[in-house]
Amino acid sequence: MKVRMSAFALACLAAGSAQAASFNCAHAFLPAEQTICGNANLSRLDEQTAGMYFIIVGSGAPEATITQVKASQSKFIAQRNACGTNVDCLVDAYTSQMMYLKNEKSNLGL
Repeated sequence: MKVRMSAFALACLAAGSAQAASFNCAHAFLPAEQTICGNANLSRLDEQTAGMYFIIVGSGAPEATITQVKASQSKFIAQRNACGTNVDCLVDAYTSQMMYLKNEKSNLGL
């Protein structure tokens, strides 16, 4: 009975952290992705960053702005992935990108 309950508890915990906003944790392959999926704070940062990105991209902003934001997001993802399992590096990467996206969002009046 204890084994079944422990397995159930582990399954519940895994289900609670199975999705970060920008990727499916069940398919997390890179060390950075696995670290994000295993850390609730990083998962929240991922969700917030992706949310701001999608708001801007879906806002009807000028094409030049969308192109710039998409390029910035691609650069950010490369920087994030280069952090590997370094949580401080990941937090810094997310913080920097969030500041950029908040500024762009503000410039667009969103």
